[in-house]
Amino acid sequence: MAELAAADVEAFTRGRLLASDTEVQRMLAAALRTARRYCGWSVNPVVTDDAVTLDGPGSRILMLPTRKLITLTSLTEDGVTVDLSTVRSSAGGPPGALERPVCVRKKSNGWWKDFYQAYDVVMTHGYSDTEAADWRYAVLTMVDQMSQVLVSGRGELDLLSKKVDDVTYRWGDAYADSADSALGSVNSILDDYRLPSVDFL
Repeated sequence: MAELAAADVEAFTRGRLLASDTEVQRMLAAALRTARRYCGWSVNPVVTDDAVTLDGPGSRILMLPTRKLITLTSLTEDGVTVDLSTVRSSAGGPPGALERPVCVRKKSNGWWKDFYQAYDVVMTHGYSDTEAADWRYAVLTMVDQMSQVLVSGRGELDLLSKKVDDVTYRWGDAYADSADSALGSVNSILDDYRLPSVDFL
């Protein structure tokens, strides 16, 4: 299991885009960032011992930012280590099967605290390359589409700000912008991997 690389782009495009091209690497990085932002978590490859800090839900369910938990390594609640034998967690499921994140409950049916940044979690999670084949395909499709968009020779419509005297021009990030544009064609695939939004007061 490995992160998508420029060599995967070259294979996907049958050599039209070369792995050695730094532009290809930049487009892939932008596509991965955009896809992960849309999904709300890393998705693929499996991340070992990923450390995250979470706000407390003030409920009996602590939701983890993943849809596929492999191992819950450690959990602290407001600085106090939680004995993992006193909790149960859902494992998640295949893409599209669940529309909710992995959840952790106390066996005592007790409540999790509602403090901001109350929980530190270390976990191994994510989908294998096989499980995330559609997600990987979607990211590569984004890169392919991005490569067909002109990212140089920007005009005034692309300007985020402009100052005439003392010349201040500022353009947006062409890679991020083209990745956002490409997202629309693959978001139906990415929806199978997406975390629902969770609101805290």
